[in-house]
Amino acid sequence: MALKPSTRDKLKSVGSAAVAAALSKRGLPDRRLAGLRPLAPMQDPLIGEACTAIEHCRAGAILVVEAGKPLPPMALLARRGVAGIVSAGPLREQAEIVRRGLPAYQPPTGLTKPLPIGTGDVLVGDRQGVVVIPAHLVDEIAEEAAEALAFEAFTAEQVDAGGGVYGLHIASGEQARIAFAAWRKLRGR
Repeated sequence: MALKPSTRDKLKSVGSAAVAAALSKRGLPDRRLAGLRPLAPMQDPLIGEACTAIEHCRAGAILVVEAGKPLPPMALLARRGVAGIVSAGPLREQAEIVRRGLPAYQPPTGLTKPLPIGTGDVLVGDRQGVVVIPAHLVDEIAEEAAEALAFEAFTAEQVDAGGGVYGLHIASGEQARIAFAAWRKLRGR
């Protein structure tokens, strides 16, 4: 199943922390890949479907490299349209990856462990780390994360305008739902 452009845009706008929170609310709290760090501090966000073999990667996919496996040549990654790299071990071609502007994540030197990523899972990476979304939940998780951030913006705006937080929690009642719906309509969200 290909990642929809609208879903990709939502994931990019919400980031890994909101995605992890949405997954946790679904009973999937351990979907963050602990210990992985961005190769370059200011690299672009990483969003795409995981693939574990270069010959199966479609344009926009994220290549998952297990520890000890060599990275395919950069020219092949470019020709395949690979959008990023997530590695279970330190990457040797760091300078070339950064030079090409390819988002990549790796563990600190000396740490290697298998990555719990299946082909087709969707990866979201930013400065906070990398989160794995099961393929069958990606559209729903993207929507839930975007909704949660919209409600946070609504709540912040209400408090900034002098209101309290009492009664603003969506679960607290119909008034909060009505006010949020009106705010969304007004803001075009």
